[in-house]
Amino acid sequence: MSAEYSAKYGAALTGSDWVGVPLRIGYVPETGRLEGLEAVSDAVLVWTGGPSQVDIRFAEPTSGEVREHSFERLSGMMDLLPRRTRLYSVEWRGRPSVCTSVNFPEASMLALCASPSAVLVPEREPRFGLVDAHVVDLVRRLQAQAEGQEYFGAVYVQSLCLALASYLSARYGAGSGAEISLRNASLSRSQRTQIEKFVDSELSSNFGLVDLAGLVGYSPDHFSRLFKSAFHQTPHQYVISRRIEKAMTMLQDERLSIAEIALECGFSNQGHLTTAFKRRTGTTPGAYRKK
Repeated sequence: MSAEYSAKYGAALTGSDWVGVPLRIGYVPETGRLEGLEAVSDAVLVWTGGPSQVDIRFAEPTSGEVREHSFERLSGMMDLLPRRTRLYSVEWRGRPSVCTSVNFPEASMLALCASPSAVLVPEREPRFGLVDAHVVDLVRRLQAQAEGQEYFGAVYVQSLCLALASYLSARYGAGSGAEISLRNASLSRSQRTQIEKFVDSELSSNFGLVDLAGLVGYSPDHFSRLFKSAFHQTPHQYVISRRIEKAMTMLQDERLSIAEIALECGFSNQGHLTTAFKRRTGTTPGAYRKK
């Protein structure tokens, strides 16, 4: 988003150390009016709170034709703003709400995809008040990671970003026609071994999907598909499995605290290890150690 739009819609949830696409959050009062907003990059806005009656006056991105749209915004709705969308005015009245925006700037998409192709397309113009539970779920998961509520690591964050961008593109935007065919592509035995060795040696660090893909020369989006075909699980699932296996081995040494083991295995804290460990094994690290 432009600086003006960002300031009006709230504060950044992510900074320079964030490994995914940028997020912002804005707290919207009961009534108000904003003018002169512009979407520099494709964006999805997810709303909670309300309801509110909203009146929007905007310019269609390709033709510049001025249009108006009025609707009732309810909690769980989303807006889609293709790049170059200009909102001349947004006026609302109702109850307070919160807007979480996810933007897809070219630089962020270049890091994740083979080419910085658009997620949305201006020709389909902005859309307001849509309902899509899958998008809302992905945005909420990203927001939880950005806010540090339960950080699962760079592989998980970048996988979420790819899933959100791919879904929006396929259902609402540019589609998948420009994708490179992977029908005959696969990870070789040596590439799989290289990945396995890297993961095992770097379990304590916060490496990301971009790092794994770089090992074998693929973009992260293509690598994710090849990885799942070769390992029969997502990169995030594989990394978590290896971390838990290492934790199970380390738990046999009672001189090590569970908090120390969590950090050594790449979990953000003991609680993160306990949650993941119980989900995979059905028991807690402490109970497993006593067996």
